[in-house]
Amino acid sequence: MDTTLTRVDIRPFTADDYAAITRLHNLSYVDFLKEPHEFRFRDEHFPEHCRWARWVAEAGGQIVGFGGYHQTQWAYHPRKFSLWFAVEPQWYGRGIASRLYDLVLKALEPFEPLAIDAWSREDVPALIGFLERRGFAPDMRLWTSALDLTTFEPSRFADAVPRVEQQGMALRSLADLGLSTPGVREKLYDVWREVIWDVPIPPGEQRSEISFERWWAGYQQPELFEAGYFLALDGDAYIGLSQLWYSPEPDVLRTGLTGVRRAYRRRGIALALKVRALVFAREQGYRRVLTENESNNRGMLQINEQLGFVKNPAWMHYVKTFER
Repeated sequence: MDTTLTRVDIRPFTADDYAAITRLHNLSYVDFLKEPHEFRFRDEHFPEHCRWARWVAEAGGQIVGFGGYHQTQWAYHPRKFSLWFAVEPQWYGRGIASRLYDLVLKALEPFEPLAIDAWSREDVPALIGFLERRGFAPDMRLWTSALDLTTFEPSRFADAVPRVEQQGMALRSLADLGLSTPGVREKLYDVWREVIWDVPIPPGEQRSEISFERWWAGYQQPELFEAGYFLALDGDAYIGLSQLWYSPEPDVLRTGLTGVRRAYRRRGIALALKVRALVFAREQGYRRVLTENESNNRGMLQINEQLGFVKNPAWMHYVKTFER
């Protein structure tokens, strides 16, 4: 297809476009690979109070780009929005991203936005330049990292789990506890709710409360790997967690949230949970585990570095503010 002559039209996104936008997403956000059903699930379970909209760029019957905005439930503000877009590499330089961006800003005008944010990996100068020319500035850095389980040596951490067990605590998987067991979901939500509050978010944002019902709705997806979701228990109390989730790559798992209640920190529990999860993944034949950490989260970064996770180029969070 001659990209210099083919007309590009932009239209609203439809449910038939999930496969196309997933392919483009995976080309642009290489550290966060998705499958079409993940985006469909997210859209179908999007909180009613959060706005979102999406458009696609089409040429010759092929989707060559998409763009849109959404609001995040974990840091909800009625006048703050996130930008998400991607363009087919062979169609760079045709002004598609600019047209999508202008369309998004026009669509946001009625809501009088205070800020809009976006992400770029630090080794993508074209995207960084695109954002900075439009008034975006970086305010946070995040690393994705990968651990090669074929070279991971559990023997180096043989005392991690026993050291926690000697303190009277136990490590159990969600599969062992059973999501249908009375009280398990509520206790899981309670420990998640405390731990998530201390996960760093961009400067100037305020974390929002997530109801039990909304939290549970987000858990009911195929990527939930109950056997790879580990919890630390002190008696009947859940005091820490470390999640593994399925990924689009059959030999790869993704780490979700790892954390410990404030009263139990600095006792080796997070390390023990991570070691238990990684040993499990290795025994199950997985070859890699992926994770991500905000640059100021030194506690988790040190644990991951100790375990052998290797950083990829950082992702930069960019924000553009509007005077109102």
